[in-house]
Amino acid sequence: MQERIAVSISPNERGSDRAKHLALAISEDNRFMMPEFKEIEVDVQFSLNRGWGEYGSPKVVFQEPIDYFNVELKECSDYVQSALGKDGHLYQQVLTMREAGHRCSIAVLGGSNQITEAIIDALQTRYKGKELAFNIASYESRLIDFEANCEAIRCPVWHWQTSPWKRLLSNAHKILMGGDLLGYRPRPAEGERELVAASGLLKGIGPSVMSTILKEYQLGFVPRGDYATPIEELPGIGKKRCAQISPLVRMVYPNRVRA
Repeated sequence: MQERIAVSISPNERGSDRAKHLALAISEDNRFMMPEFKEIEVDVQFSLNRGWGEYGSPKVVFQEPIDYFNVELKECSDYVQSALGKDGHLYQQVLTMREAGHRCSIAVLGGSNQITEAIIDALQTRYKGKELAFNIASYESRLIDFEANCEAIRCPVWHWQTSPWKRLLSNAHKILMGGDLLGYRPRPAEGERELVAASGLLKGIGPSVMSTILKEYQLGFVPRGDYATPIEELPGIGKKRCAQISPLVRMVYPNRVRA
């Protein structure tokens, strides 16, 4: 069974709508454990304990490291004030997250339009007319620059107006567990799969050339080293998948010295 991701929430969020919405989203997502309130330096922390392993002979048991992903949550008005305010509050929060040495992000609970509205609300009591328009444009430009810098130092700022909690969980899962785009690969009709795979395997060789090659040769799996675990003994490979894969296996050992 795949390890579930633990979620910690700062006690500062206790009783808040944000904590309730996050807990509700997690209750519908079995990839995560229900959150706990803990003394942490960020609003939300996702962690993955990769468990125990062993190597060598005799066996040496070791515990793999825990991976963390830290997140600061911001309402639109709070985001504008903390990013651009004179006290540099969000700068200090980003610095704290980066000093921890883990992946991190700022999740703004609203879209770009809501952020612009928050800028207008913050400025319209102090400025009018052209001066107001100038300062709105100035704030927007500074936020664009702030976000570009955050992206460059690997602490991206996310604007989410719709489904922010589902998006947060999806991103946290991929960051900690790893992601790939194989689920979005082309879905060719039966008979074209080998051609698609072969064409994507080698750069610069397209389907036309590959179709000629595949008339004489078949794609297959060969061991990478001097030993390969049988397909049926690999984790996550059931009988049905094994039956599909086994015809492509060739137990040829290219690295083995022949007498």
